[in-house]
Amino acid sequence: MESKGYMKVLGHRREPQPTCENMDAIQKLAVDLRGPGRLFVPKGVYRFKSHEEADEWLMKMLTRPNPASR
Repeated sequence: MESKGYMKVLGHRREPQPTCENMDAIQKLAVDLRGPGRLFVPKGVYRFKSHEEADEWLMKMLTRPNPASR
């Protein structure tokens, strides 16, 4: 164990590695929150004059209220 002046390192914390089970749970949660048959972004082809306009529209679609939860 190396001493760094006044501080002693006792261990190392590791970030948890993503697994298929974790990703599956997150995806199921997203579907459950949005509701059955409701997409986060409507299907189709959209044209925007700028990237800022496209980003604004995407945020509006992602944060719109779910009518099933009203």
